[in-house]
Amino acid sequence: MAEMCNPKEPSGSGEAGPPVWGDEEETFGGQRLAERHPGLPHSLRSLPGCLTRNLLLPLLLFISLGFFMLQLTTLVQVAIAQGQMKSNLEEVLQHLTWMNATLAGLCHPCPWNWELFQGRCYLFSWSQSDWKSAVSACQDIGARMVIVKSPEEQKFLKIWFVRYNKPTWIGLSDHNNEGSWKWVDNSPLELSFWKKGEPNNQEDEDCVELYNDGWNDGKCSLQNSWICEKPSAPCPAL
Repeated sequence: MAEMCNPKEPSGSGEAGPPVWGDEEETFGGQRLAERHPGLPHSLRSLPGCLTRNLLLPLLLFISLGFFMLQLTTLVQVAIAQGQMKSNLEEVLQHLTWMNATLAGLCHPCPWNWELFQGRCYLFSWSQSDWKSAVSACQDIGARMVIVKSPEEQKFLKIWFVRYNKPTWIGLSDHNNEGSWKWVDNSPLELSFWKKGEPNNQEDEDCVELYNDGWNDGKCSLQNSWICEKPSAPCPAL
């Protein structure tokens, strides 16, 4: 509470005398009120100092409250701005996810009319040729005649014969050395899927054909379809 401004009580007993108002009189504007207004009662002369003390505390409280409200408003605005930034960031991330999904759908790891299997691309030819011409045809398009390296790959390749019932050249032969079967990359045969009774080398059969039930050695001059393969192209990452 504001301090009450009361004049000092007169001291002494017996005779009434003039009241004692303290050692110093209040000043106003650097000049004693008594000097400026000699006719004012002493109690009125002390009012400016009293009012100053009574108004100063509420004024300071009002300023403090205003400063507090300003800080509170600033904090609220910062919180709202952070919330908006988070919402905008989430929206950007959603757009990036959608773009990734769209690009993944547009990406084609294999050329048109090629089949993708376990990271490699396969071309099943519609035309027919002898074995050596088929090897050259694959090389001309940046590929090679297929080399079978796993049972899963063998099952995948058999789909061609199941669909079209055509014997198909693969990249295996022993035309350089009878009985020594090698792939077109000159690697030796390790995993084989021969038909029962094959290879039998009847009438100089040095090149291998793919059938539904396995491999057969046939004459390299026969006109067959063929299969080329090459690595798939990775899709660009964002």
